[in-house]
Amino acid sequence: MLEKHTSAWSRTVALLDNARAQQVADEATRIAQRRPAKTSWTDHAALMVSVIELPTPRTATVSWCDPLSGYYGHQTWRVALAKQRGECVLSGKSIKPGDFIYRPATCQPPPGNAGAMIIASELVPQGTSGQS
Repeated sequence: MLEKHTSAWSRTVALLDNARAQQVADEATRIAQRRPAKTSWTDHAALMVSVIELPTPRTATVSWCDPLSGYYGHQTWRVALAKQRGECVLSGKSIKPGDFIYRPATCQPPPGNAGAMIIASELVPQGTSGQS
């Protein structure tokens, strides 16, 4: 029985296979990072978003299901200031730069819903500021 990679040729082919696998992984990461953040979800008729819980004053656990951007069953969203105009995925209310929002937590590669926003007033009980 031949041992694995006994010849120089077998070792060369194995090295090429490993190098190509890393190239494919690197390219997939580059593509995911280039994907533009989406700020309007009104054209996603099948989008289903629900808030599961508010574990802290600055985080929300969200269930997100959309055939175009993916499924995230228990995704952590964090309070932030909106950097650009958009639309709340729960209420459809307009969001302008500087508004307090919840958005998906930052990670690499970014999730398919990285540009989604929920205006904080939709999750904060009336009479509180949403700031902590």
